[in-house]
Amino acid sequence: MSDNNNKGPIINPALCRCCHSIKKCRLLTAEYEFNGGKEVYSDMFMDIFGLVLPYLDGDSMDCCICATCVKRLREAADFRKQVLQSEQLFLDARLKEDDKNAGMLEIKIEPTADVAQSNMDTTDHHDDVSDSDMDIAVEEKPKPVRNNAARTLKRTRNGQKLDMNRQLSTASKIRRLHRKMEKLLKKEPPAKKPQPKKQNEVMDQNRMALINTVLIVTYSYACPFFNRISFYYCFYCKDQFTNPSELREHSLTHDSKLFENSIQHNKIPIVDITRIDCRLCEEKIDDIETFKKHITSKHQKVVYPVTNEFLKFKLTLNNLTCTECSSVFQFFDSLKKHMIEHFGTHTCDECGARFIELALLRSHIRKKHHKVDANYPCEICGKNLKSKYSMGLHVATVHEKKPTINCYKCDASFLSYALRNRHLIEVHGDKRTFPCKLCDKVYNRRKTLMEHHRRSHLKVFNHQCELCAQTFYLPSSLQEHMAIHKGERNFKCEQCDKTYPGLKSLNCHMRSHKR
Repeated sequence: MSDNNNKGPIINPALCRCCHSIKKCRLLTAEYEFNGGKEVYSDMFMDIFGLVLPYLDGDSMDCCICATCVKRLREAADFRKQVLQSEQLFLDARLKEDDKNAGMLEIKIEPTADVAQSNMDTTDHHDDVSDSDMDIAVEEKPKPVRNNAARTLKRTRNGQKLDMNRQLSTASKIRRLHRKMEKLLKKEPPAKKPQPKKQNEVMDQNRMALINTVLIVTYSYACPFFNRISFYYCFYCKDQFTNPSELREHSLTHDSKLFENSIQHNKIPIVDITRIDCRLCEEKIDDIETFKKHITSKHQKVVYPVTNEFLKFKLTLNNLTCTECSSVFQFFDSLKKHMIEHFGTHTCDECGARFIELALLRSHIRKKHHKVDANYPCEICGKNLKSKYSMGLHVATVHEKKPTINCYKCDASFLSYALRNRHLIEVHGDKRTFPCKLCDKVYNRRKTLMEHHRRSHLKVFNHQCELCAQTFYLPSSLQEHMAIHKGERNFKCEQCDKTYPGLKSLNCHMRSHKR
């Protein structure tokens, strides 16, 4: 199936409600475009099978259907339509035939020649008989010729009338079926349940914001990206960068039209707007609002009256400036946390903390306040999971051993990251070495490179001693340092009985015994 025909939210990974597999899926309740038409998969289940799927208003990851099952559902819809059309043709033909037969039965029924002649003979005979003969005739009880003829005629008429009634009854039944078939073929999708006005308004705002975001990224040089621990990742291929200029140059190698099918559902995109020029012409543009006016007036694109569709950043190599209030930050993580002050719409009822996304608020409540919305125990091992999606993922990875780690360069899936790395080396020719771009060190794991970058270059020392203000990268290093202030020497050398405040000091001492 072509992705271009399936315009709508894509969730990866998600649990398919039809085959229980974990892969890239579509929402059952969302509207998608296919071959110039609209389709809602939950409505298709109702139209084709009369099946109402429950629990479609909860977590979006539990309300999904994979591309394979979508294809089978479309085939079922096409087969149903074929059957209805064939039945309509069959009933049309039967209706014409029955109308023809009913017309033939409307001919006036006349008595037969033998019956008419018998009646004439009987009438002449009575005319020639005298009054005296009449008395004799009555007493002798003549043969009932006239009565037999009448009975025969009556039976003939009743039989023909019964056949005609049967034919008309069959024709009326076929007409009723014909009308029913026409209603089925012209049947419109069932109307969705009315929802509260406020919820509809929120959904409309989110939809308009998504359409605006897709339009801005597609037709400008704005650069969408992901981030993790002060690293920037390409939105399309997940390549890693530390220099924003290299990220922007690399993103230009991808087709911006892929953004619509790659955007994550219920995730607010983060976009670098350092360059916001128009792709359709050579117009130089400085800000988002100017671009909206330009794309509407010059290129007749539809822009909805929504602001702050996504998180806007202007990435630089050193200090980063907030696009909303011009505050300056040294690290991107700090700037992103600061953006909560401008866009944090989800508030914790327990402590008042604000979050940009609902998923982050739920994670905060679960970790900080130890509250779980619902428990979903695993039927195999009894472990409690936080959602149906987590339970499905747990069963697939732990018990069923299904591959859930996808290759970002093809459709292959693996059970572990080590197997995926081997696949990247053997199949795609990747060099699984990660050199630091700021020094000459090389690492064999991306995680180790990230740790080196934060510790050596970014100097992210978040753990501070309360007594001497010294900072440390790891909390374990802070604990060893605190032993110095407390006078604790809990690490003892087994060879010379010397004691030290920390394991690092003991290891340095142990080297002296190996010389």
